[in-house]
Amino acid sequence: MCEIGKRLWRFTGGISVLLLLGSGMPTGAQVILRKKPEAPAERREEPKRKPRVEALVTYGEAMRAAMRGDYMRALELFRKVAALDPTAPQPHVAMAELYYQLQKYAEARREAELALELDPKEIGAHRLLGRLLREEALAERNREKARRAVEAFRRVVAEDDLDVEAWQSLAQLYAFLEDTEGLKEALERWTGNDPTADEAFYRLALIYFDRRQYRQAAENAARALMNQPESEYAILLAKSLLYQGHTTEALQTYREALERDPSNSELRINYAEALIFSGKYDEAIEILQRILTEQPRNLEALRLTAQAHRRAGRRAEAIETLRGALRQSPPDEGLNVRFVLAQTYEEIGQVDEAIATYEEILKVLLAPDGTAPERHREAVETVLTNMALAYRHAGRREEAFRLFERMRRVLGEKNPQADLLIVDTFREERNFEAMLAHAQEAAARYPEERRFRLLQAQALGRLGRVDEALRLLDGLLTGLGEDIEVLSTKALVLSDAERYAEAEAVVREALQRDPRNNGLLIQLSLVQERLGRFAEAEATLRQVLERDADNATALNNLGYYLAERGERLEEALELIRRAVNIEPNNGAFLDSLGWVYFQMGNLDEAERYLEQAVLYQPRDATIHEHLGDLHQRRGRLEQALHAYERALQLATESRERERIQQKLEKLRQAMGRK
Repeated sequence: MCEIGKRLWRFTGGISVLLLLGSGMPTGAQVILRKKPEAPAERREEPKRKPRVEALVTYGEAMRAAMRGDYMRALELFRKVAALDPTAPQPHVAMAELYYQLQKYAEARREAELALELDPKEIGAHRLLGRLLREEALAERNREKARRAVEAFRRVVAEDDLDVEAWQSLAQLYAFLEDTEGLKEALERWTGNDPTADEAFYRLALIYFDRRQYRQAAENAARALMNQPESEYAILLAKSLLYQGHTTEALQTYREALERDPSNSELRINYAEALIFSGKYDEAIEILQRILTEQPRNLEALRLTAQAHRRAGRRAEAIETLRGALRQSPPDEGLNVRFVLAQTYEEIGQVDEAIATYEEILKVLLAPDGTAPERHREAVETVLTNMALAYRHAGRREEAFRLFERMRRVLGEKNPQADLLIVDTFREERNFEAMLAHAQEAAARYPEERRFRLLQAQALGRLGRVDEALRLLDGLLTGLGEDIEVLSTKALVLSDAERYAEAEAVVREALQRDPRNNGLLIQLSLVQERLGRFAEAEATLRQVLERDADNATALNNLGYYLAERGERLEEALELIRRAVNIEPNNGAFLDSLGWVYFQMGNLDEAERYLEQAVLYQPRDATIHEHLGDLHQRRGRLEQALHAYERALQLATESRERERIQQKLEKLRQAMGRK
């Protein structure tokens, strides 16, 4: 139950009553009377009390009756008060409260409406009507009554922002109306007024999690868990930490929850997922196998078993596990399993099989007219994005662009995903003029989508229009948490312009706002490496890996830094192998693997992975330079020459161009060419 609040009932003649109502019931009254001078002797005895004074006295009797639980007597006395002072709304509110407690809802509504006729601003009456409308709306699934209940409770909080019951009710109503912004506001006010409201913190965390705002999700889930050690709160907290890359903390959260609830299958499955993210594949598989012994058809356990095999590089085992899972389930139950199977096909180069599997998922998700129903829109967007990228990674550009057009039809013109992918494709192709033009055009069509402005700034920077890019980015700063993305892009533009000291300052400014952001730390390490501070760059990456042991980018970059300097090559090889197992189609990671093999003198393996890398990223200067080094080492000078020339065409950094130019000149001299 909730505290109803305080009301001041003023009578004419300077008399006031402070009516305190708790738990929806009158619980007491305080009467304050100014002492009047004694009347002359001849006027001391009046035949009867004045009506308003009698109303005050009767009101006190009614309150005492209510406190004793004698509701019928209290109602009788409140009716008398209303008759004695027909202009006062408070006795009607008090009767409405009593009728509500007695579940006489028609009478409660009548008294509340009478109170509002007397005083349209009477909070207690609005609260009572809000309660009645709320209960009717939820019982009848009546959206119109829900909106009227919202209006009533909005009047309450407009007068008393600390009213917890009103914010609770608004949260319930906004959830029913599927008004996420209203729900978020109500939950924030509820938790702000009641720091013990574990359910409200949890529901607020869910909203942030669905929006992929994992830091805020983790903060609210932690508050929920602190108030009440529920397993579902622990799972949400751990997932929020995991998706921020804080794997170590996620694992600790799961372990503590499992100590409290060791038989909870959902906890065990999610713990196994965290182990996979931390690179502990065999330990995860062991836990999952125990679950599958108890529940052989648990599709999530089967999916995660396959994921563990995938990340360990055992893709044949992953495919076998996934196919076995699908044989046991109808098409509409194994969508997540099919999704992982499609990804695995793509990773082993079976693009057509991957596309066919994605299409099987779409058959279940799409409406008969081929569009995406609202409830499946996000899932459909993810599947179509993966299909387009599968074509793009395979070098099948025309099919990728046909997929982008299909996305527009399926998702609708208001969805920006197709345009984001088109702009990103131009970026991958280093066609920065086209990237800029499409980003500008898309930004005009989607003014609320800031990502197009960020991509526009990147393109401007690549085209040498750095100051213009920086002005654009500075104009996007708001002073809020969303500035981190803007600052990260600004640092990227400065790095591309080889203004590394300025880039470092911007990254550190962003890190002051979010010190645990792994993406920013990786960006900082890149700047440190460019500034020649290799030990600092290595330390920064190891800081990331302490929290997120399976962060593929951190694994690759650290391994590459070691390989580039010819240091600890065995450790470098292990780090890069892990990165490639996680993202086997990442051209940069494959290049790193080829390069570490080159540094170790294993030229066959070096050539194998460098040739794969250039297929995925044909416009990467570093990969072509490494191929040139490999061809030259193997005596294939003509091929080395072509590789270096291509690398020089693609190189953007001055020191990179200078290094490649020196290699070209030496090779030409060795070949007797100018």
